[in-house]
This record gives sequence, C-alpha cells and structure tokens, in this order.
Amino acid sequence: MGVKGVELGGGFFKFTKPYTWQGWLTWAAVVVFMILGLFQQPQGYIISVFLLVFLAVLSPTSLEAELHRRRKASPLPEDLEAQALISGASVSDWFYGRRSCVPINDKNSWVFPAPGPKSWFMHRPYHPDPSNEVLPEHPSEIGTPMPATISSYGLFFLMFLCGMFALGGLGITASKNSATTSDDTMLLLPYIIIAVGVIWLGLGYRAQRHQTAMIDTTTSLVRFVSPGPTEVVGQVRPTFSGAIDVLVDGHPDRMVPGCVSYTWTYEVLVRERKVTYHKGREQVRTEEVWHTIREQNGSVPFILHDGSGGLYTRPSTFKSQDWGEFAKKWETSNRNALGDAYWRIGHGRLHQRGDVVRHKWTIHALRIGDPVYALGVAEKRPDAELNWPGITDVSEVGSPAAWSLDESKKSSPQKRSEVNYKHPVNNARFHLIGQDTPRMPAMIKRGTELSNIGRFRSRTELLFIPFATALSGVFLILFL
Repeated sequence: MGVKGVELGGGFFKFTKPYTWQGWLTWAAVVVFMILGLFQQPQGYIISVFLLVFLAVLSPTSLEAELHRRRKASPLPEDLEAQALISGASVSDWFYGRRSCVPINDKNSWVFPAPGPKSWFMHRPYHPDPSNEVLPEHPSEIGTPMPATISSYGLFFLMFLCGMFALGGLGITASKNSATTSDDTMLLLPYIIIAVGVIWLGLGYRAQRHQTAMIDTTTSLVRFVSPGPTEVVGQVRPTFSGAIDVLVDGHPDRMVPGCVSYTWTYEVLVRERKVTYHKGREQVRTEEVWHTIREQNGSVPFILHDGSGGLYTRPSTFKSQDWGEFAKKWETSNRNALGDAYWRIGHGRLHQRGDVVRHKWTIHALRIGDPVYALGVAEKRPDAELNWPGITDVSEVGSPAAWSLDESKKSSPQKRSEVNYKHPVNNARFHLIGQDTPRMPAMIKRGTELSNIGRFRSRTELLFIPFATALSGVFLILFL
C-alpha cells in the first residue's frame, strides 16, 4: 500500500465533527443545555456562552477524524496483532463487579500498515530490514502534516469571545446606569474573561513549545544518524535481552506482555463522610474519592527501528514520557477483592483501611511493535557495549530469506534483500538518550510523528485567540 505523497493538510478552516457515537452524544448534551440556558435571564445567557468552551474542548482536531478512518482501514499484520491486547471492555464477573478494559480507539497506534515480527531480521537488529524499505508512516514517506488554522475548536472559542464581550459590555453599562447594586455582579465578567484568556494562553504556550519542536525538527533516518540532537520515528523492537512481562501489582491475572517501559497505579475508591457547618447547623454528606495507594514504573532499553536501521534507545533517561492512553485497566468491587485467594494467602497487599468501595489497577506501557517518536541526543555508546552482538561482529549468519519466518518472502525473488549483513553499520555504535538542548526539549512518545501531530492545534488557536480573549477583558475594564 503506497502512502507517499498522501494529503493530510488541514488548510485554513475545517469544521470538525465528532467521529464516534460517544462524541456525538456529548455534543448533543452540551447543545441541549445551551438552549435551555437561553430561557433563563441573565445568568442563563452566561452559562450558555460558557458552554461554548466545553463544546470547543470536545471538538476533535482537524486531522483526528481522517487518521481514525485510515487507521480502521489499515489493520495490523497478523503476527503483530497476535501480540496485542484485546480491545474493549470485558466483564469476568458481573455479580462481584469485576471487569477489565482496553481502549477501543487508540489514538497512538499505527495509522498505516506496520511490519510484523515475521519481517524483522533480529539476527542483525541494527541493520535495515530485509525489504530495505523505510516504514510507510515515516515522515520521509508522508511528510509533516499541518493542522488547520481554524477548526471547530477555534470557531467555538471565537464565539465564546464575542459572546462574553457582548455580555460584559451590556452588563457594565447596565450596572453603571443602575441605582442599586443588584447588577454589580456583571462587573466581574471582564475579570473572568481575562482569567480564562491567561490560563488558556499559558496552557497553549506549553503545548505550542512541544509542537514547534516536533514540527520544525527534521526527522533523521536511523541509518544516517550522527552525534547530537536527533529526532527519530520508528517501531519498538527488542534488544537481545528482550522485554518485560509486567505483573501489575504482582497478580498473575493482570499480566501485560512485551513491555519496554511501563507505569502502573493501584487506586481505591473510598466512601468518605464530610461534616460541614452552615448557619450553625451540622450537615453531613457522603463523597466517593479515588486514592492512589501504590504505583510502580520500570523500563529496559529497546531498539527504535525505522526500516533503514535500528538505534539503541534508553527510555529511562527521558524525563518527558507519554505512552498515550492506558494499555489496560482492571476494576473490581471490594467484596470480590477480599475473596481473592491470591490476596488471602499474602501474595499481595490489598488496601483495606476506610470504607473501600472499589479497587482499580491501570497500566500505561510502551510495548514491542508499538510506534514510537523520540527527540533526544545521539551519543556514542560506552566502549564496553561495542562488543555486544550485532554491533561490530561480522560473523556469517546466512541470508535474511533463509531466516525469515514469512514463507511468502522466501518464494518471492523480487523481495530478497539487497542489504549486506556481513558488515557492521555505523548507527549501531550510537544510542539515544533523553537530554535537553537549548532549542529542543527531550521527549519520547508512543505513536509516530503523524499520530502525535494529528492531535495538535494551530498556533492561531493556541496563542492568538487566547491572547485576544485576555485583551478583550482588559479593553472592557479600561474603556467601558
């Protein structure tokens, strides 16, 4: 499937709509509340205008729907799909409230087809693939997509800006002309507008800093990587030492295989009694709050392979890590947890203090076969590692076609490799570490550049519109 030159540009304006039924349902609920708010004066008008913010935040980016469609049309190879967790929610015991969940719409997964383990030549992990082709989703193949200048997100925020400016102006004028102080609350609107604009601008600046680093930095092919700041995109493949099969909180029923980096948390839902006093009278209310009890993280080095070659990568050196949505989540009622024989014989430490309602375990992970994007520094590996297998050795290992598990490649002469596996490659001598540079914050993310940029907003939506929002609040205070 050829993807070179694929059109993924956002243009100037794109009205983006939800692409899942959950998104449409949420949009509809917000619109209904907005309409109901118009029948309440004047507070209802303010609520309706503020709901535009929720409508904007719930709007997908200009590329998300297109990437979702292409992702559905490009299934993973069978040998890679076999290693994946089953997506969706499953209930193993309805009576005890025990269930597990894997995200259905994984926004960090592959958009275009990815090579499966049968096509990897693991006897030479740093060399090019036998096909001698770069991954279809590599920026050198599809380019760097750009988000639309204005999407539904920016449109709804502009409507919010205009609505608040109009309400603020009318409210201030009415308060000045009123003989009573009943309308003085409308004088707070300009300060609310400024607060929204400043908070939005701060969050936008932080997001824009990472976006600029990703979009403006040229992606290197691993085959030609050199010492210094480097942006690379590829597939997670194991080193000779392999990966980690993580037992979440040590329980054998909660195992996630093939992880190279992970973080899991154990939380409990506790029912708490809150006592407050109002006008001298005691009031008791009950709240249910999630508390984090334990968490653990770990990682092992892996090989980032983009088809042209592999780069030894150390995820533990990156302070900024983002594995996207959780890999898997388990929930159970307190009754079921206490009846688990595994906990009863002392293999685990189950939280039992307080009025515990439910238990939840969540793991975020980067796994073998996943797409990965990294901004870091390429350095020469320690001398002690240069004698490791696959780096400087030139022993005879046979042709890739002979070692491949994919029978179709054995019988197709035109697919035979032109790569010389008898000679070492230069990229094997380097490793990638998470070291910041003055112009580039180091980061590592699950997903390719395409899937990460697909969730980006434009500079106009992240910086210009929030600045105009804060400025309009200042204008209302100074000139009205």
